[in-house]
Amino acid sequence: MGETASSFEKLTIYIMKIFADYHMHPQGHKLQPYTFKLLDPWAESCLQKGVVDFCFTDHDRYREGIDFKIFDQWKQKFPTLNVRLGIERDNDPVSGHSGLIWVKENWEKLDFVLGSVHFIGDWPFDRNGFEEGFLKRPIEDIYRDYVKNLLQLIDEGFIDAVAHLDLIKIFNYRPKGKIIDYFEPILEKIKEKDLCLEINTAGWRKPVKEQYPAEEILFKAVEMKIPISIGSDAHSWLEVGKGFSELLPLLHKLGIREFAVFRSHSRQMVVVG
Repeated sequence: MGETASSFEKLTIYIMKIFADYHMHPQGHKLQPYTFKLLDPWAESCLQKGVVDFCFTDHDRYREGIDFKIFDQWKQKFPTLNVRLGIERDNDPVSGHSGLIWVKENWEKLDFVLGSVHFIGDWPFDRNGFEEGFLKRPIEDIYRDYVKNLLQLIDEGFIDAVAHLDLIKIFNYRPKGKIIDYFEPILEKIKEKDLCLEINTAGWRKPVKEQYPAEEILFKAVEMKIPISIGSDAHSWLEVGKGFSELLPLLHKLGIREFAVFRSHSRQMVVVG
């Protein structure tokens, strides 16, 4: 009887579905002004995959490509979808400061802002070809510097959620000891600021082969009752919702039954479908 119940429970997990994706980059990694032609495949991919609530979050270095008027006209084509507009704000040494200014100026026009760190100084640690930076000094020092940068970004404000919290592990360089010892101060800051923590499935597509953040961090976040948002970090419409079916067993293991969606920075918790 117990075995039958267990099998039924597993079946239930896989029937459940994540129907929102709050980390998507229609411009990818280059400036591409918003047009119907650029955006249409993203909505069509969402419709095909049952992702009915989603938010565009292009990198703030490509903010010039975001056209609010075009976006508002375009989303009328898809009345069955809850289409949101946001941005991913980071600490790019070239564009980060002006990106923050832009976010402040356009805060009321945006639904959702992700906060992230992709640089330590001028080192873009998550980019292919720059991995040698991990070999130049102790990995523990690199993690501490990453955390310091992320705490600073959170304190600057004008974000709704923290993206891929432990992105620094992307190439599978990890410090000794418990990873939570590095990231608990960030979780405390997220809790203090009443922000969301993103579960990001892109890690499974990277050398680390693990979601962001690690299970140990996620269990602590659940214990602290930090709300969760979910994103695929798609840089192509083909990646929309990628990894969501694999994520469901982890959500079940963590006891996560709901996640956050946003409209005009107002957070609503919705049950996994």
